[in-house]
Amino acid sequence: MENGVDEKKINGFHKHDKGPMELYLIRISPPCRAVWLYLLQHEIPHILHDVDFSKHSTKIPEVFKSHSHQEVPLLVDGDIVVFEGQAILRYLAMKYTNYAGYGLSLQQQMLSESVISWCFSEVHRVIGYSYIYPQFLDYYSLKTTESNECLIEHGLRQVTKLLEVIENRYLMNNKYLTGPRTTIADTSVATVLVLLEWTNFNYKMWPKVEAWLTRVKQHHFWDEVHVTHADFVKDIQRSSLIYD
Repeated sequence: MENGVDEKKINGFHKHDKGPMELYLIRISPPCRAVWLYLLQHEIPHILHDVDFSKHSTKIPEVFKSHSHQEVPLLVDGDIVVFEGQAILRYLAMKYTNYAGYGLSLQQQMLSESVISWCFSEVHRVIGYSYIYPQFLDYYSLKTTESNECLIEHGLRQVTKLLEVIENRYLMNNKYLTGPRTTIADTSVATVLVLLEWTNFNYKMWPKVEAWLTRVKQHHFWDEVHVTHADFVKDIQRSSLIYD
């Protein structure tokens, strides 16, 4: 809480002259969590603003009223406004961290950049919008039960293909997605894969993915960033017990 405002939280160990940057986010969103995690891990001062785009919300932040895209994550750093997770991460790396967390070589940095792009487009589309969200979030469900079930079934098939790619290509000879050391590519992809926890997904067929995900979840600040996610999973589990 800062000055009595619950939805804002100041983080960081030092201040910029212009004050901390502002991150607008929905905490259950993978790209939002990936950006927030990077800010915390690299001690970049920031203020969090929780955003609610639901029909009943009357508290849309002013920045979205003048911005072309009503989407999160959105970063405001002085006069600079950046949206989309990949673009925000690149901006932070370029301006504040000298690409810390992207890898030691240019080759690894570009591979990390490529994996992040794949993560927030293809991986999130398949796992989130085609499989997980239609099961739990009415906004992303199709109008009829039959069509929604078809979408989910198709999504599950695509999920297994993605896991095969990670298991048999990225992790075949590597401990992490881009090599022997963890990078921002790992934490980004992991923020999407943990959506499968909403369904108590079993990784038995993908042991390398399961072991990799367990390692990534040990990162500093992971638990703090995933509190809302973990609470949502617990709510789903409690609801399942009630209806069972």
